[in-house]
Amino acid sequence: MSRLVLTRKLDEEVVIHDNGNVLMSVKVSKLSRNNVRLAFESNSDVPLNVDRIEIYHSKHPAKD
Repeated sequence: MSRLVLTRKLDEEVVIHDNGNVLMSVKVSKLSRNNVRLAFESNSDVPLNVDRIEIYHSKHPAKD
């Protein structure tokens, strides 16, 4: 798995795309002392599956 760490300020976005075809955007919608609120948005024809990592792992257990 690759990792990309970006710095964004309130109301700034990151766009996830496939050669110019926007799949989704992620926007910083709220900042507080210990939390960041992220807003995920995609076109209705792109399935949007977003989970916290612990929920993802419970849905998709590691294969040995």
